[in-house]
This record gives sequence, C-alpha cells and structure tokens, in this order.
Amino acid sequence: MKKWYQESYFDRKNWILENFDKLNLNSDETLLILLIDLCKTNRKSVTYDYLISKLHKTSKQIDVIIAGLVNKHYLKITNNAKGLVFDIDGIFEFDPQRYEIAENKDLYDMVSDTFGKPLSPLELQKMNDLISEYGQKPFIEALRIAEARRKLKMAYIEGVLRNEKK
Repeated sequence: MKKWYQESYFDRKNWILENFDKLNLNSDETLLILLIDLCKTNRKSVTYDYLISKLHKTSKQIDVIIAGLVNKHYLKITNNAKGLVFDIDGIFEFDPQRYEIAENKDLYDMVSDTFGKPLSPLELQKMNDLISEYGQKPFIEALRIAEARRKLKMAYIEGVLRNEKK
C-alpha cells in the first residue's frame, strides 16, 4: 500500500516548499532536497558531481548539507550496484514527537546523542575549548561531518575544524 506522499495526486515539491520552515530547513538543504526529488521524478541518478554543479558548492559544502539532512532524519543514503541511492522519504515522515530537530536541542545533549554515550569530562572540556575557539555553528557542522563519516571522536572534529579554518 502506498503512503500518502507516494500517491500520484500528491505534489511533493509544493509540500516541501510550503513546509521547509516548519522542518527547520535552510535554503541549501531545501534546494538539495528539491534536486533529489527532481532526479527521482525524472528517473535520473543523483551524483555528487550533479549536486556540486547545480548548487555551485564544493564537495565539503555538499557533505555538510547532507550531514545536516541525515542528522535531521530527512535523508538516507544507501549503496546499491548502480551507486549511491538518496532517499528523502524521511522528510515526509517527520514526526516531531519521535525526532527532535538538532538545532533546538541542547548542544551537550546533541553531542552525547550523536556519540551514543555520555561525554567524559575530558570530552566535555575539549568540546568547550573547540566551541570557544571556532564557534558553535562551525562545531555543529564539524560534528555532522564526523557523524556522516562515522568518525565520532573529538580529535576528528578538531581536525575538521582546523581544515575548515585554513
């Protein structure tokens, strides 16, 4: 049985544009979601090169956007014989009772949830030092990159921040 957002009469693009603010999507995230939906509608594969060319972003910037969408549970990326598969059905299944949007969570809770454990005193200190040096927003972006790459260590987050600063 088809879900409500898979019915032929449902206009996915209009729904996304009408609800992007409620879903806490920024303009880059909204455009990326719309591009993925366009590719899916036209049965075209989504590639990093396509996203880079359409959004005029670097691969690092695309990684940050994708990490944000994955963190919000709006995007799933899997791999099959043809390559990467981008699934945006999570955006239509968003349930605020089930998932808290990352930007509205306390930063310490967000990091603990991402790491899957309470932070040690050393990790808390390192986190505070990184936020003081680089700022909260860059720290969150680095955390998302680390999560997307499954390298959940403060040292990796620090490396991402140092590389982004250069």
